[in-house]
Amino acid sequence: MPGHEPRRIDQRILWRGLRPATASAPIGPAYPRRQPGGRRHPGASRMPMLRLVLLAMLLVLPLRQPAAELLLPELDTSSPLATYRTFLAEAARVQTMYQTYRQNPSVLGELQLGLALRRISEGLLDLSGSAPATRMRDGNFAFGYLADILHRLPEPGPEAIANLGDARRWSVPGTQIRLERIAEGPRAGEWLFSAETVARLPEFHAQVIGLPVLRPSGAPNWHEVQMRATGPLLAGLELERLPGWMQERVLGALAWKVLIAFAIVLLVAALVLAWRRVVARWTARAGPLRRRLLWLTVPAVMAALTLLAHAFIVSQLVLTGLPADAESLLATGMLYVAAAWGAWVLCWVLAEAAIASPAVPDDSFDANLLRLLARVGAPIAAGSVLFFGANDLGVPAVGLLAGVSIGGIALALAAQSTVENLFGGLSIFADRPFRVGDDIRFGGASGRVEAIGPRSTRIRGADGTLTTVPNADLAKMQVTNVSVRTRYLFGQRFSLPATIPRTRLAALLARLHERVAAHPLVELGAGAPRARLVGFTGEAVEIEVLAQLQAQTFAEFQEAQEALLLILIRAVEEIVAEHSAAPRPVPQGEPAASGHGVG
Repeated sequence: MPGHEPRRIDQRILWRGLRPATASAPIGPAYPRRQPGGRRHPGASRMPMLRLVLLAMLLVLPLRQPAAELLLPELDTSSPLATYRTFLAEAARVQTMYQTYRQNPSVLGELQLGLALRRISEGLLDLSGSAPATRMRDGNFAFGYLADILHRLPEPGPEAIANLGDARRWSVPGTQIRLERIAEGPRAGEWLFSAETVARLPEFHAQVIGLPVLRPSGAPNWHEVQMRATGPLLAGLELERLPGWMQERVLGALAWKVLIAFAIVLLVAALVLAWRRVVARWTARAGPLRRRLLWLTVPAVMAALTLLAHAFIVSQLVLTGLPADAESLLATGMLYVAAAWGAWVLCWVLAEAAIASPAVPDDSFDANLLRLLARVGAPIAAGSVLFFGANDLGVPAVGLLAGVSIGGIALALAAQSTVENLFGGLSIFADRPFRVGDDIRFGGASGRVEAIGPRSTRIRGADGTLTTVPNADLAKMQVTNVSVRTRYLFGQRFSLPATIPRTRLAALLARLHERVAAHPLVELGAGAPRARLVGFTGEAVEIEVLAQLQAQTFAEFQEAQEALLLILIRAVEEIVAEHSAAPRPVPQGEPAASGHGVG
């Protein structure tokens, strides 16, 4: 710079690591102070409710650059030196914006600062080494480290890239700060500060922070400024008066910020658990659809509280260091857990909403099929959301997918019977051999179907016992559906003494045929009903009566069967009585019986 001769420093300390870090250079107050006379800055006198409304707008509206931001020149990353100088120019612009913000803290000013830092981190730094959940915050802190470092180094001249040629990487002379050229993708050919350099910026920062600043800077120690910065809602508080132990650093953050962030996390957890207990109490006597809708509010409340807490910590508390990364990962994880929980419950809500319509009765086949699809679809939907969430938390999607594939094979082998039962249940729904409420006979047992699940079917026996049959076994059995038959068979066989004359037996058969046919539920047709002699043992004759009853239910069949049995009994009694009352022939040589006594 004209009129300013920079001091010559040994830049080799950036890679030799021989010189210990010295005390930080003095900086101006990071907390916005009150004006003389005890009056607050103009921005601190605004209504708190207005600030909360603006903060809420930041939560629901996407971060879009205002019109003035669109007029900024494009970042020049055509060469290593261009990227280097572009960073210094953008850092100077951020310094000016920060000075303005300190004089008048506001939500809008904080938003503009955030957009400026985002422009630098996304345009000049390779943040591929950071998890997506912490990438923006890591980029903001990387700016502070890099600005402090470059402000203490002499700017390289054009001769530094004279022999660049087709090189893919370039290092700031005398340091290990590297810029690399993007080889492929939409930004191919651009030069960015490498991911390795971004990861080592704290190490470089510790080595040079004790050196004098070689160019004017509104904040000689940007990292310290970021650590002590707060949002506009906290601007009026005299935080510098907190006890010394609360100003100590804990894993790269101030102790009081860590305590407040931890308290906010506990508060969110307590509120979510309290709301869950309320919902559990409300759903105790609710219907299926209303119960699912109420449970859907729990992940919704969890997501809303997490967003509010995260927005407050990021924009007002401005947490730094390892606690900041931990909070970002925790917030992202909670959001994805809430989304997975919501997807799980939503599958059931859709199923119950369809069942609640008049077109799908609750105990119908389609209702049970919808519930089975919800049981299968809910874990799939939740697992898919968690899969994408793991990717945002820094777990590589390709590696995770490979692990899931290998684990899936092992899981399939271990859960072969479960998978077999699942497909057995699907085959039951596809073939429709029975439905819930049907009476069936299977494997020597019988009962009424109560539920068809993804793994097993529950059948209630006539004695009240509940039998659970795996779907795979039930699909292989011969199953008789008693409830869907169109008629019931009435069949009875009984014996009479062989001493009954042939004429009486013929009259009995005709009488049985006539009376059975007269019953209103008996189906009439060729050879039906019928009453026939079917056996003779020398001492008895066997008679069989068969009839088809057009009963709609088993109870109706039992009632008709009872009436027909009474008809059989009455007809037999009549024949036996007639046979007993008939005169018997008197053997020759034996006097006939007289009604008078012998005198």
